[in-house]
Amino acid sequence: MAVLRVVHGPGAGALYQLEGERTLMGRHPNCHIVLDNGAVSRHHAQILESHGSYYVEDLRSRNGTYLNASPVEGRSELSDGDQIRVCDIVVTFAQNGSSISDTSSGVDGADTAFGERSTDEQPVIEDSGVYTEESQELPLFESSSVIDKIDARQLPDESFKLRPELKLQAVLEISRALGGELQVDAVLPKVLAALFKIFPQAAQGFVLLKDPESRKLHVKATRLRKGGEADAVAVSMTVVRQAMATRQALLSQNVPDDSRFKQSESLSRLKIRSVMCAPLVGHDDEAIGVIQVVTRGRGSEFNKEDLDLLVSLATQAAMAVENATLHEALLRKRELDRDLDFATQVQLGFLPKSRPKVEQYAFADYYEAALRIGGDYFDYVMLPEGKVAVTLGDVAGKGMPAALLMARLYSSARYQLLANDNPAAAVAGLNREIASSGLGHRFITFLVLVVDPAEHTVRLVNAGHLAPLLRRNDGRVEQLGREESGLPLGIVPDLDYQEAQFAMRPGESLIGYTDGVTEAMNADREIYGRRRLEQCIAETKGGVDDVVSAIVNSVEDYVGQSALRDDTCIVGLQRKP
Repeated sequence: MAVLRVVHGPGAGALYQLEGERTLMGRHPNCHIVLDNGAVSRHHAQILESHGSYYVEDLRSRNGTYLNASPVEGRSELSDGDQIRVCDIVVTFAQNGSSISDTSSGVDGADTAFGERSTDEQPVIEDSGVYTEESQELPLFESSSVIDKIDARQLPDESFKLRPELKLQAVLEISRALGGELQVDAVLPKVLAALFKIFPQAAQGFVLLKDPESRKLHVKATRLRKGGEADAVAVSMTVVRQAMATRQALLSQNVPDDSRFKQSESLSRLKIRSVMCAPLVGHDDEAIGVIQVVTRGRGSEFNKEDLDLLVSLATQAAMAVENATLHEALLRKRELDRDLDFATQVQLGFLPKSRPKVEQYAFADYYEAALRIGGDYFDYVMLPEGKVAVTLGDVAGKGMPAALLMARLYSSARYQLLANDNPAAAVAGLNREIASSGLGHRFITFLVLVVDPAEHTVRLVNAGHLAPLLRRNDGRVEQLGREESGLPLGIVPDLDYQEAQFAMRPGESLIGYTDGVTEAMNADREIYGRRRLEQCIAETKGGVDDVVSAIVNSVEDYVGQSALRDDTCIVGLQRKP
């Protein structure tokens, strides 16, 4: 297997096996090979393997990558013995790692496989304190005599015998500090402040918390003995990952003599003497972060009793963090609920307040959002010469995005219908406006019915919507304008739409609807369907109000206790008998 050997710079002599098709080199802790140097970019360069050949590629780093003293441009193939320089760190490439002697490094543990060394410790600046938690083979601490462990989930009974008055005092101290705090950003500094009172030898501490969505660890609070926040913290990702994976608190009493930290220049540079790291374990037995405290001076080492005490305090701190997180989530939910209430009122304000009053015609409608706000839309637009345009639309999707697009559709449709005498031209103009508005890949099915009470005709333009249903006086139900239907709005900018025209006879009713009606689903996941809708319309006696009410009741009876899957909108018009 191919390897890289460090021949100059921090960690000289260390070996790194090149496993997989990509090996990332850089300063960030999630790199496969972590280079402890401030001049190195976070993701500096990478080694790529393809069919047994290896290549080096610079990742637009600040200071460049050099292969045998020449700057790397693009991908450069590696040969056995080539030297790669990253700032002041030089590594040698070997095609066959077995040809390199394990003792050539002169560094304790240099022959350790990279899977155990990929988590080198780094000094981390607060504004870039993000750490990945991807699973890797974690080094075990059982062989080190300077490491102690305590399970943070279940303390042994003997631990409570360790100066119980000190433990009680510490728990009371941190409980007092955290009492009444309901914000995470306020809880964590108080946790560290309480720890510094309880551990007078502590020189520096920090808290890492895991983001529930990205699953990355972030530095959320730091503290120095002299006061204030630390500009840099010594983070041992080896220790952090071990603590979080096993939910065990870890102690290194003497870092300089601990073989696990021999290669950590950051810990040496910050003169770390002793380290304790305790996981913050949530109610579901999952680690949500860690607390780490360190000492610096000789004679100030932490001991087993201190570790036992830290575990007790970490339990209190984890509860406080979870409570504060839940409280903040509740506040956000209440704020969102207020915003949704306001959005609901705004959206309802777009819908017609009353129905048109036109001699010899009656109108009816029904609207219900699947969520608190929705993307279905209908409107009545009064046109010149006593004509009435009935519009009906269905924005792809549900919730806030659909509602915002519905609001845009409301104003644009009114403008186009009033600006054009021809409804087909109005829909074409509306399509151009929606398609060029930069609203992403959403589309809208749209239907417009222009009623002329004087001529008793209806002009219909359909942009990909469900065909309206006409109930004849003999009870027959027909679909109208299916052949003339075009594409939904927002898909192709330049389209011509066709118009269909038909007469309304006395007593006939016309029903438009969205797919929330026909796709309503019962407990057996069977949809309501168009045939049931047609049957309901055909069998209902009375005016258009009665027809719309019958459809609503029929769908509700069919769905039963199942929740609505989509917004529901129905509009109807009738030429009175």
